[in-house]
Amino acid sequence: MRIFIRMLFICWIVMLLLAASVAFLPTASSPLQDDRQRTLPLHATEACARQQLEAYRSFGKSGLLKSPSDCPNDARLVSADNGTATDLAGQPLSSEEAQLVQRAAHTHATVIRYFPDRTIVAFEADFGSPRSPIYLATFLMTHHHLVMAVVSRIGRLVFLSGILSLLVAAYFVRPITRLNQMAAAFGGGDLKARVNPSLGKRKDELGDLGRTLNDMAERIESLVDRYKSFLAHASHELGSPLTRLNIALALAKRKGGKELEQEHARIGQEADRLNSLVQELLLLARLESGNELSRKPIVFDIAAVVEEASENAVFEGQQMKKTVIVTNLESFRVSGYPDILLRALDNVLRNGLRFAEHQVTIQVSCVVKSTSKMGIILIEDDGPGVPEGSEEAIFEPFMTVADESSADTPRGSGLGLAIARQAAIANGGRIFARRRASGGLAVVIEVPAQR
Repeated sequence: MRIFIRMLFICWIVMLLLAASVAFLPTASSPLQDDRQRTLPLHATEACARQQLEAYRSFGKSGLLKSPSDCPNDARLVSADNGTATDLAGQPLSSEEAQLVQRAAHTHATVIRYFPDRTIVAFEADFGSPRSPIYLATFLMTHHHLVMAVVSRIGRLVFLSGILSLLVAAYFVRPITRLNQMAAAFGGGDLKARVNPSLGKRKDELGDLGRTLNDMAERIESLVDRYKSFLAHASHELGSPLTRLNIALALAKRKGGKELEQEHARIGQEADRLNSLVQELLLLARLESGNELSRKPIVFDIAAVVEEASENAVFEGQQMKKTVIVTNLESFRVSGYPDILLRALDNVLRNGLRFAEHQVTIQVSCVVKSTSKMGIILIEDDGPGVPEGSEEAIFEPFMTVADESSADTPRGSGLGLAIARQAAIANGGRIFARRRASGGLAVVIEVPAQR
């Protein structure tokens, strides 16, 4: 059944229930009736009934004209005969009063009927007599009871409509929430995320949407898996020709002598660059597929890893006449893969040195949040930064930013920051970049620290 038809039937039922509640509310039972019954002076009313019965037996109809001051003003004696339409004083009875008299006569019990503005009580005036007249007393509602009746009526309508609205909202909102959770998980990188099977079995538009999302997720996961498989196989297959190329280059250098030394150097440079690219492709493929994480993680000191990465960067910076400064170095322990995190730091620092004007700074700190303890590694450079809006894009594979400032600066492959992102994820953290207000780029690596 489609959603439109379901909504039509549900709204129809809700309106019918509300209309029925309004129609039957004046005679329907409610917790207010218990309060009204407790406040009824039934014992005093029974005494009034006996007094009025004695007056009737002693003085006839004239004895009914006067009622004791502490008795209900609207009280009368009615014959228990069937079809009685008037009381013993000759006053007519309403249909409701006549029904109450007949019920009290047949059941020999006290009958109470509640109305919005009054309460009517009927019972035998002389319980010992088989043909006792029925004492009929009417108690008008007080202002307090009238207010409580209105509040009760409105409260029940609000409560009933609220419950029904909650059920209707839950029926339609819960599946949409599940779809949103699945889409958020899938967009966050969990390619195994799927819509709950119970939602996929629905026969309406939400079920169609759930099945479509599942099909889309499966196709995207298949495409990503094929991409990763292609990347890994292509990188692996390139390794063998590169090895043979290096061997052939060594033989050519030996035979060619000094005449081809410049050409051989150029070929060697390009071969080294190609070999570095293949190795980075292999590492990225292993990180994305999880093969690099098959070993058991270990607990290590973050300060030792940062110190080793900074020493490597200092050595490279000296060749480029740029400095690397560690301004703050806090020590804390992390559970993960130190070699992979070192590779991430090397790549980020190498990227910073490439674009820095004079120096790259490193800060390591630990921040305790409400539910976790995070270690933060901040790497900043004083270079030109990146174009606005590309802070996230620079972590994509083969994404490079042009650097025309120096022809001597080596060009990157575009895989360094992509590897750094996967390395941060492998250690349970994340990496992101932001533009510095004073110029340059700040790269932040967050990893969970042990308490």
